[in-house]
Amino acid sequence: MENTQHLSSISCEIQIIRARNIEQSSLGKINLFVRCYLPVGNNQRVKLNSQEISSKSNLFWDESFSLDCLGTQDSINMLKQDVVVFELRSRKYLPFLGKNIGSSQLLGKAEIPWKRVFESTEMEIEEWAIFMGATSKNNEDVKPPAVKIAMKVKVEAIKVKKNDKLRRSWDESCSCKGYCGCNSSSIFSADDYEIFALGAALV
Repeated sequence: MENTQHLSSISCEIQIIRARNIEQSSLGKINLFVRCYLPVGNNQRVKLNSQEISSKSNLFWDESFSLDCLGTQDSINMLKQDVVVFELRSRKYLPFLGKNIGSSQLLGKAEIPWKRVFESTEMEIEEWAIFMGATSKNNEDVKPPAVKIAMKVKVEAIKVKKNDKLRRSWDESCSCKGYCGCNSSSIFSADDYEIFALGAALV
């Protein structure tokens, strides 16, 4: 009886590049950031925030998020049916305190299906995502905010032994800083290493 299992090494990367069509006068002095909701299996999503930049800057992030894990063909098929949700958010800034204060405000939301990435040339895309929100609906003459986003996927077939060493090894060396929930028994069971849900990291 074969003691190995055929899996795939799945590497996904999302790059937040820059923004445009930000209304400076209406927003005042604020900081901007992009929040990503990454699907990681079992109806779970990882929430990751980009760095905050000033709305008065050149609106440039050039920041990447990566997701690396092992999965079966079913895991890949599940990923193709899911989307990454992006939110463009703002936070007010008080110069005399030197701190950001209060909760963030949603400026717009966009979604990009993973299927579009898988079906693209070289399994990577780069596009301006349009962030639709309340402000863009109220004024048709104002262009909605947009963020240039790049996404790519790399899949490689591998063989692993059918035991728990893989999961223990990943948990011990995971660099996700808690984003993937790898230490949470409520999210992962002993067999979850074959689901697309093993690691998320900000790089």
